[in-house]
Amino acid sequence: MHILIVLVLLLAAAGFSARWAWWRKKTPGLAVLCYHKIGTPPSGSKLKDLWVSPEKFRRQVKYLLDNGYKTLLFSEFLHAWKSGTGLPEKAVLITFDDGYENNYTAAWHILKELGAKGNIFVVFNTIGKANIWHNPSSEPWINMATAEMLLEMKESGIIELGSHTMSHPHLGALEPENAAWEMRESKRQLEALLSAEVCAFAYPYGDGAYLPAVRAGALAAGYSLDFSFTQGKTSLPWDRQKGPLDRLFIKGTDNNLDLVLHLSRGASRL
Repeated sequence: MHILIVLVLLLAAAGFSARWAWWRKKTPGLAVLCYHKIGTPPSGSKLKDLWVSPEKFRRQVKYLLDNGYKTLLFSEFLHAWKSGTGLPEKAVLITFDDGYENNYTAAWHILKELGAKGNIFVVFNTIGKANIWHNPSSEPWINMATAEMLLEMKESGIIELGSHTMSHPHLGALEPENAAWEMRESKRQLEALLSAEVCAFAYPYGDGAYLPAVRAGALAAGYSLDFSFTQGKTSLPWDRQKGPLDRLFIKGTDNNLDLVLHLSRGASRL
């Protein structure tokens, strides 16, 4: 019986080690959390990892605030980086990709309730429409935030907006001039809508973030900050010439232990 108990404990420990990266060395650097949709996946969704429930999102944001993390807007990080004034010891950026209506109906209200800030990367051509870049057989189309919603969130001072191209393409698959247009035109159109500078850009799917020809287009478009979809934390101070800011993809199945490991190890799982 004693041997059986030991074996069970060993198997449990092995399973824990395989599921979570708690044994990895702590990784310094900037933590940028990447969310997509806050809500319940619709019937037929095969991309459930893109959905985080409102309850989980609230617990995760509350964990950040309860443990001394300071949530920043793009412009706040940009000012600290450019001025060299330094960041708070536990600085974190909460980001959302694409600009879904549920970022307004769910995420924004949770951030307001708890006193945190967030940032949304917007696909300009789908504002007030649907996520039409998805194949509806694998991810049903849902509503995107309207221009009015985006402006209301921006005016609240709780949300800042960045660009996620005009149409959410794989930039690396486009001719360089077409990829450059997607990045340049989305910045121009968003700035006209918001009557404010758009300083941040995220590469859809992370495609092109580390391709020199594509990244050159993002820099030429005038973005001060560019964000990949590569899993990890970015060493500080950020050396922009070496690459974009990496992020920590928060999945729908992630719990607060996953969040802790993302923040401390740069990944939660193998």
